Amino acid sequence: MKSSAHRLIFLTLLIALCAAVPASAQKLQIDHLDTLFPKAAETVDVTIDESLIKLAAKFLSSSKPDEAAIKAIVGALKGVYVKGVEFDRDGEYSEADIEKVRTQLHAPGWERIVGVRSRREGDNAEVYMMMQNDVITGVGVIVFSPRELYVVNIVGPIDPEKIGELRGHFGLPNIDFDWSGVGVRRYPKGDK
Repeated sequence: MKSSAHRLIFLTLLIALCAAVPASAQKLQIDHLDTLFPKAAETVDVTIDESLIKLAAKFLSSSKPDEAAIKAIVGALKGVYVKGVEFDRDGEYSEADIEKVRTQLHAPGWERIVGVRSRREGDNAEVYMMMQNDVITGVGVIVFSPRELYVVNIVGPIDPEKIGELRGHFGLPNIDFDWSGVGVRRYPKGDK
């Protein structure tokens, strides 16, 4: 009987601790995409945790407007994670690769805010946000076409209007999301 009471207390404490962990602590599991790297013509693999973000922010100048804006945006982030693959041929990845990410983004707390499908062009994008007390605490993005697949996960509080300022930095694809849900515009590499 005594051990059952201890287990119940331990289980109650464990549940309480898990509930106390903020939603922003949830990082998407995207390492399964590493298995696609050997077949890909181009790959992107970015893992920037909180300590690296703080270190990188120290190198950004507060006196330069672009750098100061980025420094302000990334200061509260807990992590930026990107995986991406581009192939020379169609069909080198499966729908299951996307579904493993999508399943996580359908968990409580996540809300899909943008869904773009183009049967004509084959370009697709989905943007999800995690909200906690009316604050965005995480962003998940899936961009895919027959020859490419990108997943971006930003963990931590961020102003959605400022996310566009991060594109092209920290390994994030140079993609502009129209937050009204109308569409996605790609920029040539090096352009904003």
